[in-house]
Amino acid sequence: MRRGAAIAAVCLCLLSAGCAGLFGDGSAARETVTPAPVPTADAPTSPEQRAPGVVGDRVVNATALGRAHVSQLSNTSYRVHHTRTVMNGSGLHSRVRTRASVSAGYESYTATRTISGESVTAREIHSTWRDGRALRRTTVNGSTSAEVVADSRGIGGPPRSPRAALFFEPTFNGRLIALLSATNITSIRPGDEVIKQLYGVPLYRIKGTGSADDSAVATRPVDRVTNVSLSATVTPNGVVRGYALQYTVVNGTDTHRVTEILRYSDLGTTDVVFEDRQRTERHRNRTARPE
Repeated sequence: MRRGAAIAAVCLCLLSAGCAGLFGDGSAARETVTPAPVPTADAPTSPEQRAPGVVGDRVVNATALGRAHVSQLSNTSYRVHHTRTVMNGSGLHSRVRTRASVSAGYESYTATRTISGESVTAREIHSTWRDGRALRRTTVNGSTSAEVVADSRGIGGPPRSPRAALFFEPTFNGRLIALLSATNITSIRPGDEVIKQLYGVPLYRIKGTGSADDSAVATRPVDRVTNVSLSATVTPNGVVRGYALQYTVVNGTDTHRVTEILRYSDLGTTDVVFEDRQRTERHRNRTARPE
């Protein structure tokens, strides 16, 4: 938890203060990739090795990098956190927070998305994959509905794969490919010792400003996109460990400032804990306390 909080703080520092460091709500396009036979996503590699699709100071093939990212994550457990915040002249327009814990091979997961802000209907979506079934619970204005969205046996729900049954793409590969293709990359440099200690592995920092394709940066059609700033971290194996993105959208007379932060943590060490187990453990801890 302390490491996760430190990494999140570094991301925010990069956006607000322009620090040199790390690099939607988007429903990214899903992509089926055959997992590569690697022991862990963060296996040590040569410091000189560049991620797939990266040559020198350029991302020459964002799709190759996205494929490597998906393939590496398919072989390990991880936690993912994504936040997209939209501000207008009067304050918070909308905020979408998504977090998930995923086991290796997507054998189980829990995921939660909360939506808030003055211009949206507040809601929470919670999804789990457990024992071959995907359950989804949605809460809007205090009213909760639940449904079986997938069943590997085709009983009570369609026989969808665990990853396809999730309400968002946990690798964010479509978003990553779009951003790394559209942003004008200005530098790719090895991460400093602080960044290496935070993540525990060697990383490269990818930084970019401006965009060659506004439609790829914005998550919906707008008149204009300006002030694009991207900072990402990637391992030599191709895992994009996170990014921090800011841009301004102009649509008619409306102007909004958008901030996106994506972070992957606890690769290879994530334990997927379901709500009933959490309640049982809390009860056990309470009853085990001495009088």
